[in-house]
Amino acid sequence: MKGVNDMSGFPSSSRPTRRVDFGLAPALVAQGLGDSRLALGLAGLGGAWGPVDQDESLATIQRALELGLNVFDTAPAYGTAEALLGRALGQWRGPRPIISTKVGRLAGRDSHEENYDHTPAGMRASLERSLDALGVAKVDLLFLHEPQMVSPAERPRVVDTLRALQADGLVLRLGIGGGFGSELDGFIESGAFDVMMLFRRVDPVMLDGVGTDVPRLRRTGMTIYGASPLHMGLLGSRHEQFVRERPDWVWGPQIDRAQQLQVLARRHGLPLAALAHRFTFGVGELDRVVIGASNRGELRAALADFEAGPLPPGLFDAVCQINEPRS
Repeated sequence: MKGVNDMSGFPSSSRPTRRVDFGLAPALVAQGLGDSRLALGLAGLGGAWGPVDQDESLATIQRALELGLNVFDTAPAYGTAEALLGRALGQWRGPRPIISTKVGRLAGRDSHEENYDHTPAGMRASLERSLDALGVAKVDLLFLHEPQMVSPAERPRVVDTLRALQADGLVLRLGIGGGFGSELDGFIESGAFDVMMLFRRVDPVMLDGVGTDVPRLRRTGMTIYGASPLHMGLLGSRHEQFVRERPDWVWGPQIDRAQQLQVLARRHGLPLAALAHRFTFGVGELDRVVIGASNRGELRAALADFEAGPLPPGLFDAVCQINEPRS
């Protein structure tokens, strides 16, 4: 008898569990982080990847609120995202959404400039600026952004600083945003964190996180966000661009898998982005999926993919098979 989740007959630990519906997230509810399966990430809307129309970005956030999307993820490094969300919330008269932001990485001139501050004063000042921009007294979830940039020797002090921000009532829950393997050593074991945001670790061209990250996180009781189901645009609007000229952060095998997925999507009459969204939304190991959008059209498309429901078992399995190691 099949339950909520179905392994579709594949025993491999690197194969994700297929949800038979997108459902809710009871573990997140217990943490006070809402019950939505989706969060809207604001990196693209804030201009982290390039210039944007600020009016369109604001309208997209407002439309998301109107459509009932009630979880938003932002960061100082996401350009004007925090200020835009603050403006939208200032005009919103509905229920207050769940808000997460980050500390550790600061705003740069563009997405390529890396600017970090992990000092106690720096992280506190960063959070205070975020709260001011958002127009709130506290956030529901505070992520340590890119933990791999903290040396092992400094990690206990960073954890202590985050705990102090939580004790001061500036944040409800703590999370880790990004990283894997040894980059998380000392953080996960500290017991300070409730949520892990996996970034490019569980999506249609990268399933390594299912067999490595997920078991480690589950042993600690952490809930899991899956960010960037379109693998930073490789499975969406930037597919042709990335195939033509592969960026440094995209591995060769992922390009090959993306091309195979494009063929698979066309065979089934689906846009590549829809295939990628519906696959990632249906991964049972993820408690919440962080979608991205740069405008209202992309938001509508992502929400339509969510409404379409999980991929059929055979199609879900075909995506998994593209990720199987080649002998």
